[in-house]
Amino acid sequence: MNWEKEGAGGDFQVYPEGTYKVSINDYEPVTASTGTKQIRWKATIMEPKEYLGKPVTLHTALTDKSLWKIARLVKACGFDLKALGTQETGSPAFYKILDSCKRRTSFWHMAVVMDNKGKDKNEIDDFKTDPDQAADWSEEKIDDEPEFLKS
Repeated sequence: MNWEKEGAGGDFQVYPEGTYKVSINDYEPVTASTGTKQIRWKATIMEPKEYLGKPVTLHTALTDKSLWKIARLVKACGFDLKALGTQETGSPAFYKILDSCKRRTSFWHMAVVMDNKGKDKNEIDDFKTDPDQAADWSEEKIDDEPEFLKS
């Protein structure tokens, strides 16, 4: 018996469908059980007040079909996508952009859907810019090396 595997799950909260203001705390590159490379985003709910401080986790697959989600999230963090040009996923330039999303706020729309076991779960299906946050990143310094690559 794999204790960790069997004991996992069930300890996450399903939030009601709606739009939540979140602050991105961190991200990490991970690999799903299917072998798909992903980014795991860790965020905290800022609004509505009844969920203040509650955690939200978002997985964005690094596949051609799913890159739209990362682009919309980055745009919601205030980036001008046209100005970013093109980077390879997994490159230091790609991760520098993701690093710059940390500590930024945006609005995430959460739907309630069923997982493959028939249980409710949240799916984040849209991202909007926080109008109370400066959107111009041209003046902000971005580190030369992504944080998780530093020794």
